[in-house]
Amino acid sequence: MSSPAPDPVFVLRGARSPVMSVAFLHPPEGENLQKIAAGTQDGHILIWDLKTKCVVKEWLGNSCSSILWLHSHSPEELWTHGRHDRIKLWDISASSPKVKVQYPISDYLGFSQSHLTNVDNTKLLAIPGPNQEGVTIWDIDMKFKVCSLLPSDPTSCGSLMQVRWVKIETNVGLIVVYESGHISLWGWSNRKIISEAQVSENPICLTFDDKTQTGIIGTASEKVFLFHISNEFMVSVTKELHITNAGLSSCIIRPDGKLLVTGGWDSRIRIFSNQKHKPLAVLHYHKKTVESLAYSTSNVECFGSRFLLAAGSSDKSISLWNLFT
Repeated sequence: MSSPAPDPVFVLRGARSPVMSVAFLHPPEGENLQKIAAGTQDGHILIWDLKTKCVVKEWLGNSCSSILWLHSHSPEELWTHGRHDRIKLWDISASSPKVKVQYPISDYLGFSQSHLTNVDNTKLLAIPGPNQEGVTIWDIDMKFKVCSLLPSDPTSCGSLMQVRWVKIETNVGLIVVYESGHISLWGWSNRKIISEAQVSENPICLTFDDKTQTGIIGTASEKVFLFHISNEFMVSVTKELHITNAGLSSCIIRPDGKLLVTGGWDSRIRIFSNQKHKPLAVLHYHKKTVESLAYSTSNVECFGSRFLLAAGSSDKSISLWNLFT
């Protein structure tokens, strides 16, 4: 008889609306990670101290709609993406966070997140838009719009669903998945589509791990697709997994590349091995959709874990899990 699924090590509460995005904050130099941030459907941003388990900051980040994406690259700053609004970099060192810089989202009405990378010491921000099909790239150090990437036949692709930077050896590119199921790999050096593949379902969520060169596409159906990018920058769909109940909102690969994790519309968190793609556990704590997932990338002192998993849900809570360590 199989062992029962474990419980979360802790559950963070305090959000007053569904939690749409989560991110562990970058720890101060020489210290272990101790804070986590969340963005909610009503546009609020909350920060918890993981040692005290209490909310230490909360503010309205987007008065229009949901906070779809959070990113932390320093203890004093936090990136946020407000749907129908703009991308903002916040100074969170003061008691009342202040906007340091912001970038517009041009006429994009979907749910794609933004993504940030560093190329030759240049920080590049990919933002969905213009319109429903394009991606705009900003140099955030120079505060300069570099270009917009648009498919040659937008009508055949449909709306942009998700976008993510990838790095394979010395190559840098941008994976864009579209409503049609197209997976387009844009090369950054020539800003053209280098390779394409297609899945049979409408993509909802996307993640990619540079080390294993593996990506996940979660869909509105019971199908989950794995894809690979070769050293020659060719993209191919390698595996089709099936889950019991249709619909994924989030997916992530553990930072060491060993585990694949999905968050479902059925409130389940599913964990697979990355090597053999076998299901390892189904975690059932939340009462509504698991909207977002995040892994810590450094040791979390109060939980004694390097890879602590956080899951934000429409039930207004964040569960924390310490599994397969």
